[in-house]
Amino acid sequence: MRSTPVRDPDPIRSRASVLLTLLVLLVACTPKDPSPAPPPSATPSASAANTPPSPPRRDTAELLGRIASCEVRHRGLLLDLGTPAARARRSFRIDPLEDTADTEREGATVSRILVPRISYELTLDEPLEESQLSLRIFGSAARAVTAIVDDRRLGSVKLSSPELKIVDFPLQKTALAAGRHTLTLSFSGRARGSTEALAEVDWVRLGPPIEPGDSYAAPTLKDLVTDVVLDGVPRRAIALRAPASVRCALFLAPDARLSSDLGFWGDGKGVADVRVIADGEAPTVLAERKLTGGTGATWTNLELPLKEHSGRLVALELRALESSKGGRVLFGDPSLFRNGEAPSVPEATTVVLVVSSGTDRRLIPPWGPVGNLPSMGELARSSVAYSGYRAPSTVPAAVMGSLLTREPPGVHALEDPAARLPKAARTLGELLKEASGRTAMFTGAPTTFAAFGFDAGWDRYVPVSPVADQEATQPLAAAAKWLENELGEEPLRRLVVVHARGAHPPWDVSREETTGLPPEEYGGLIDPRRGGPILARLRGQKRNHKKLADEDWTRMKSLIQVALSKQDAAIGQLVSVLKKKGAWDSTLFVFVGDVAPGEPPDVPFDPAGELREERLVAPLIVKFPGGRWAAKEVHSMVSSVDVATTILRALRLDSGRTPDLVTAADGVEPLAGRAFIASLGDRYTTRLGEWLLWGVLGKTPSLCQLEVDPTCMNDTFATRPVAGFAAWQATYEALSSAAARRIAPREPASIDPDTGAALTVWGDI
Repeated sequence: MRSTPVRDPDPIRSRASVLLTLLVLLVACTPKDPSPAPPPSATPSASAANTPPSPPRRDTAELLGRIASCEVRHRGLLLDLGTPAARARRSFRIDPLEDTADTEREGATVSRILVPRISYELTLDEPLEESQLSLRIFGSAARAVTAIVDDRRLGSVKLSSPELKIVDFPLQKTALAAGRHTLTLSFSGRARGSTEALAEVDWVRLGPPIEPGDSYAAPTLKDLVTDVVLDGVPRRAIALRAPASVRCALFLAPDARLSSDLGFWGDGKGVADVRVIADGEAPTVLAERKLTGGTGATWTNLELPLKEHSGRLVALELRALESSKGGRVLFGDPSLFRNGEAPSVPEATTVVLVVSSGTDRRLIPPWGPVGNLPSMGELARSSVAYSGYRAPSTVPAAVMGSLLTREPPGVHALEDPAARLPKAARTLGELLKEASGRTAMFTGAPTTFAAFGFDAGWDRYVPVSPVADQEATQPLAAAAKWLENELGEEPLRRLVVVHARGAHPPWDVSREETTGLPPEEYGGLIDPRRGGPILARLRGQKRNHKKLADEDWTRMKSLIQVALSKQDAAIGQLVSVLKKKGAWDSTLFVFVGDVAPGEPPDVPFDPAGELREERLVAPLIVKFPGGRWAAKEVHSMVSSVDVATTILRALRLDSGRTPDLVTAADGVEPLAGRAFIASLGDRYTTRLGEWLLWGVLGKTPSLCQLEVDPTCMNDTFATRPVAGFAAWQATYEALSSAAARRIAPREPASIDPDTGAALTVWGDI
């Protein structure tokens, strides 16, 4: 049944009553002795006056985000299997590891062991007079496990219980020295023909013996990090039962500070400290705090400057020294921070990326004299010179792949000279085209011809073969013409990429121009047009014949200088077009080398040379829009990925917070440091500050400190465990991440006859 609304019988009287009520309320709320209000400019409003000032903006690096890669120690060294920290200890290999698989068992993350023997690399801070190895393990198909440390057999234990169980190996009374050790677990008893996993291991502990009757609760990652509320204030915290610590290897920025809220969870008291550990030095305690739990427990803020320990590889350790039974010491939201934020990349309407092939930066300004390179000299005066630039590979196409995709070689799969850029790769040109921009690429280097996949996604793509009867400057001249036609009234963003011949043979030098070049009366091997094949033939000879005479190097350098001077003039014309069109001030202009040629006694211009620093250090100068940071030299390390990131941000196609060339130019270092990895197949070399780590996957790497051993004559990996394993951890994480993000399987290049001829003249075949 439909209801009928009830109406006021006298609406006029009702409205009057309402008005009277409002009037009474208004009078009641009026102050008895009102004062005249001040003019708006005289006094701020109450709400504005009581509003606290905004806190300064901070750049932070959360330590909890990297906790899975940190070392955990609780009554010895603990390996929580299934975490990056444990996987990085697997005989210097990277993910995916085919002999183990991570899974869950009874709420714990465990590692399923699929092969009879597995090994882990362990490091002890100090010698253990007595030691004991313990595992939390589920037997599965294996019936026994034997443990071996280095060459010492610790004994065997039976695996009979169908549940996760802690097993202890016999007590070892022979001392274990401080330093690096290899733990091997050998499983036996699986039925013949069985494919079932041998065992599932939750964690491994190597340390002093546990007293009889005393239980051991391992601080695995799942137990280590938890949400805690003290006095109504929530924090994400590291929770430790003493004695325990979390140790994270870092390369600290000069302005980095540590921040954490300390507390105690449970009844009783605890003691926490923070210390820094460096190779060859006694640990430095930065702060120690006594904490009280129970009713009324609160957070205590801790902020520490870290400048004294910056610029080197150290381990930052958060320790629980004491804790009442059942309680835990808390490090709430630990992080590194700095006040302020890095500047953003200036916006560009035009981006020009010139990649010079095989160019030694010592031959061009500002690292070398201006001489016959006036255009490069002028460009250097208006640009930032990045002395810390390092290429990600010695394969030129791999470097180009990183410059154009913002990914390391392990992701874009250009890891050898015979591979091509996968069709699935998204280049800077394609990203700009999707945003309605205009793009072009001009290349005089056969390694970026269509056969290698670099032709896809451009509005205009022009290869210039070294076999063709065209000047080496043609790609630069074609780029200048394209810009002259493109730049106009239409407000479009534009990207032009030039892969110039640079210093690479064949050198565009005529017979007349070679007359008078040093050395006098030269009769050696090096010829301007046939230089590439001659060098390729030398590389193919036996090792003891692979060398050039001093006079050959002298002639080659003189030919390179002539070739570079011609390309310098072409770069000057390219800049002139931008200025004539009124686009120079809003242009991001990048000049970068792909791979350096190498030094004696090696034969130069190797298409996949050894991963040596002299081949990876290439020129990089950048003219930013508006001329910011002009004529500045930056020593901070940067990479090809940073170049690509900067281009995307200048074109407003990316707004992330990862490092770029602007943060480096402004002197902003990564708070926790950053490793720079170059790779070539299964070989790698990693720079972390002045530390250099190099090796082959699956084998023990080598380590040196460049500032004290520039030629890396002495391998210090065994004697510098903090630096060594920090550099390896960074290498493991970078290469494993690249493998997991790989765009597509390796695609072989399809070399057509014309490309084959070009590569022959280039010296790559």
